Amino acid sequence: MPGCTVKQDEQPTCFLCPGEGRLSCPHCSTVSCGQQHASLHRRGGYCFPFKVGYIEGKGRVLFATRDIKPLEIVLVDPGSLVGPNYRSAKVCLDCLKELESLFVRCPSCKFPLCGDQCVKGKVHSAECGILSRNTNRAVDDDTLTYAHVTVLRLLLLSQSGSDAWSRTNQLMDHLEEREVHPEEWDWYKDNIIDYIQQDLRLADTFTVQDIERAIGLLNVNAVCLQFPKVKGTPLRELGKGIYPIFAIMSHECICNTRYVIDPKTFNMYVRSRVSIKAGEELTVQYLSALWGNLKRRKIIRSEWYFDCACVRCADRTECGSNISSVKCFECNAGNLMPRDSLDYDSVWFCSKCNSEIAAERIEALVKDIELEFDGVLETEEFWRYRELLEKYSGTFLHPNHWILTTARRNLIQYMCYGDPTRIFPPVDHVEKFKLCQDFFTTLKKVDPGWSDLSMFAAREFHYAKLSLLEREFAVGRVQMDEFSVKSRNSIDALDRINKDKEFLVFDDERDRLDG
Repeated sequence: MPGCTVKQDEQPTCFLCPGEGRLSCPHCSTVSCGQQHASLHRRGGYCFPFKVGYIEGKGRVLFATRDIKPLEIVLVDPGSLVGPNYRSAKVCLDCLKELESLFVRCPSCKFPLCGDQCVKGKVHSAECGILSRNTNRAVDDDTLTYAHVTVLRLLLLSQSGSDAWSRTNQLMDHLEEREVHPEEWDWYKDNIIDYIQQDLRLADTFTVQDIERAIGLLNVNAVCLQFPKVKGTPLRELGKGIYPIFAIMSHECICNTRYVIDPKTFNMYVRSRVSIKAGEELTVQYLSALWGNLKRRKIIRSEWYFDCACVRCADRTECGSNISSVKCFECNAGNLMPRDSLDYDSVWFCSKCNSEIAAERIEALVKDIELEFDGVLETEEFWRYRELLEKYSGTFLHPNHWILTTARRNLIQYMCYGDPTRIFPPVDHVEKFKLCQDFFTTLKKVDPGWSDLSMFAAREFHYAKLSLLEREFAVGRVQMDEFSVKSRNSIDALDRINKDKEFLVFDDERDRLDG
């Protein structure tokens, strides 16, 4: 990194690795072990405000090195590799662009690519010779076509001796948990391990243990690559990538960062969701904020092999949201909550009459209602969410329960993007405002700051508020002075939301720091 000076005295460790800190940034005094890691600290005149640290019980984590404002870039992770999913739609093997009818096939390996430029592309060229040893999968165009590709890329990276591999190799693979998903590992053996060793004739190069390690690294650490086909359209999943710096960040169910990925370079840009103080841990969220503690924690346990004990998980009310609370089976006046929210089998007790209910009964009730909720999704009769809310809100479930909060979200989306005329009787301004207000109020407690979900909730709340205000003013229930102040407040809020919403997707001119 230009301008870095070599440290001569007592050597601290690198901000990114355990290596000796030999270079000091003249702009912020962050030390690094060499030019490679120095380039990951500063780009385009901007010093990234993070460093690696350690927390007992968590292991390696990232900390903020200064106060960070909302929406500031915290780090840029170039990643160590990207590739298609095990079961993938047809994508270009070099650039991962989704392919439809217009594509070419590599004359050697037969895999589909965008065109001649991608046939000769750097990523594809590195693996083409090996993939050419067996072209049956590429020609078949079935769900197994890409199963082995990203694993192969990680194996080839392991031979490179590069810093990217060194940092990737420090990540966890959780292979000791394989017995949790035996069917998955049978599939990996049949469709990836055996294929790489036998069909691609690499048994003498990569052992079964090597390939299992690569699969474990991908399963635990890879992030989904999602991009809109056209700006403003829904995201489409095109592959996955490993980002070793990002992977160091711990999960918290209420986190303080969010990432976007440049669809051209696949660089990951991590921004702050909220204000972050110097020395505070940088965290990321693995799962939807809408799910309740029990469901969310069980999925985290199953997929990432740890028990989340963050502020939200440790609080039986989930930060005052009551998003998992159930109405008391005995008095129906109080709310049932777990005595110990970190114990999956904890007894639930009533906040009013203190009666106790076994966790199994709570799970059975929620599962039955969730099946009814899923039935609405399957039939696409989205107006039935209203019936679900009327049936269960305040009777069996707390009004903020995650199933009902999700139903509100889906109903609001349907009114925005679907056919609201199919809802009968029609949703009036008052009912829509109440839906949006309830959703927004609950979400602020479990998903604060800048995110897709929070932007959507805030936007629809202020639109509904403004619409109701205009209606009340038109019929004379609101006077001009009150209307002027309140409408101006909502319009200003919508302007801020629309401005912040732009950060939800990568913008080449705004985000790329190196020109």
